[in-house]
Amino acid sequence: MTPLQFAHAECSNWNQGACSGARIADDLSPLPGCPLEKCLLADEKMCKYFEESVLPMAAMVSDPVKSKSYMDAVAGYKFKHHISGLFRRCPKCGGPLPTRKRFCAGCTSKHRRKSTRDAVSRFRGVAVSS
Repeated sequence: MTPLQFAHAECSNWNQGACSGARIADDLSPLPGCPLEKCLLADEKMCKYFEESVLPMAAMVSDPVKSKSYMDAVAGYKFKHHISGLFRRCPKCGGPLPTRKRFCAGCTSKHRRKSTRDAVSRFRGVAVSS
C-alpha cells in the first residue's frame, strides 16, 4: 500500500482526490483550512495533517493484514521524506513493527497459537509435532 492509498482509505480530508484542507488545533477546535484541488501526497509532497492525524492510525489497527499494509505505507512515507524514527522490523517475517511490540500482528497471533498449543500439550502430557 502506498501513502496515497492509505490517505484514500483513512484521511478525513480526502475528497475524491482533492483535499478539503481541514485542520485541528491542539485544543481540538477546528481551524480554518485551505482546500486544495489535489492531495499533496499525489504530488509526493509532505502533508502535516497526514503526519499528525493519519500516520498514527496505522499502529491502532487490529487486523494483521491491514496493519501490515498500513505500516508499509507509513514506512514508505517516512523513507521518501527522510523522516527520522523509522520503524523496526519483525524478527520473524521482516515486516514493520508497531511501537513497543516484539512481533508484527501476524507473527504475534501465530506465536500465541503455537505457545498455547505447546502449553496445552505439556499440560496433557502429549507431545505435538511441529
